[in-house]
Amino acid sequence: MNKRYGRAGIPISAALALFFGVSSSWATPSPQMIGYQGRLYDAADQPLNGDYDMTFKLFQDPSAGSEQWSETQSAVPVNNGAFSVQLGVVTPLTAGLFNNASAYLQVQVGLDAPMTPRQRLVMSPYAFRALLADDLTPGNTSYVQVSSALQSGAVFHVSSATVEGPFLATGASSFTATGSATYSLTTSSGLRVLAGTVRVEGAGGVVAVNGVSAATVTAVSGLFLPQGAASSVEGSARWDAGANLLYIGTGTANKTMVDTDSNQTLTNKTLNSTGGNLVDATHLRTRSISSVAPSDGMVLKWNAGASEWYPVYTATITVITPPFPPTSKITLVANRVYVIPVSFPGVMRLNQVRYRVNTTDGAKGDVGLYNAGGNLVASGGASSADFSATKAAAVVMQGAPVIIQPGQYYAALTCAGVPVVRGNTLGGTASIGVIKGLGYALEAGGTTLPATITLSAITDGTDALFLGFNE
Repeated sequence: MNKRYGRAGIPISAALALFFGVSSSWATPSPQMIGYQGRLYDAADQPLNGDYDMTFKLFQDPSAGSEQWSETQSAVPVNNGAFSVQLGVVTPLTAGLFNNASAYLQVQVGLDAPMTPRQRLVMSPYAFRALLADDLTPGNTSYVQVSSALQSGAVFHVSSATVEGPFLATGASSFTATGSATYSLTTSSGLRVLAGTVRVEGAGGVVAVNGVSAATVTAVSGLFLPQGAASSVEGSARWDAGANLLYIGTGTANKTMVDTDSNQTLTNKTLNSTGGNLVDATHLRTRSISSVAPSDGMVLKWNAGASEWYPVYTATITVITPPFPPTSKITLVANRVYVIPVSFPGVMRLNQVRYRVNTTDGAKGDVGLYNAGGNLVASGGASSADFSATKAAAVVMQGAPVIIQPGQYYAALTCAGVPVVRGNTLGGTASIGVIKGLGYALEAGGTTLPATITLSAITDGTDALFLGFNE
């Protein structure tokens, strides 16, 4: 039995008919199916009756190409040759099937060969009006509205397209490129952000072809300046790597900022320490000095291995003998701080201070050394001096050896009692006279030397204690 379209394979009685479902409401979507009718005849041109399996396929070419869609409907009723089906009830039809200029339908009944020729699908007359999308009213958020009216609440998905005309987004809107997508924004009139922050993440950065103007610039991890020749434009800054200088434009010339971490020099500049500001001499060119601040006669030498400056002197000393030889005995007054001026001509590694007890009373005290500023630089510590026995005593300095730089100092001794120690009265006040800086300070003495003494408050006299250093 040969099933075919009408006589000589030519469709008759509207063998192909397309129907689009139309509902009574704008909001109700139309069913995505196509109505199709036809007639079947046998080889003797007699209409057929019964139930037949039919396979329908869509192609983009009238006779070749690969199928784009296919479905088989079982037991389609055929009455006096006529049948009617709805394409898409088995395999859904999608809008993408009709993106091309032409679509051709192929019909196959049972196990017979597909009928020829394939039939081209065309629009019904009223389908032309659907190109205008009459069912999309103004304000609908499911499409892009071509109108001057504001469209809010919409979410637009653009996969690959060019949008012409102004694009206005107000309210809580966002434009996001996800995945590996790349978006390029080119404008002829600039980009304006009325509020919020423009943030560029990743390795892209911001490149300004002409310049950047900002009220303030906040550097999070650093501020990079261009290198090259200096610019004298007011407010400009440029780094000269060759000269290792930062140039700041002033409109008529350039000012330079010295790099203190390299071998730059600061010339014709005044270091102002007025107004209570102190000049810290413990650093030179941001490099540390190994010991204390420089003093008279000190020469600094750079130690590359230790990465610091250290003082160098023409000589070092190991022993300082008492400047006033002992000739008599002196009775101490409790809780006074007795001082003796002494000069150190070189560097000394001070280990101990010696004194002599002639008459005891079992008291304790302290012995040490003050610098020219009245600060205690070496001390035996609380109760380190013992006056409980007649003897020549030696008190080890705390943290020995203590490095003593050349300069003027004051040897000091204090006691909580009234023992007699070896000293020198310098022949009496009448014959010698009062010596400046030789005497005692009315500070809180006793068993411990105070951290500082007021040099201008020393009661000058002629009683010199017998104190030796590393003797």
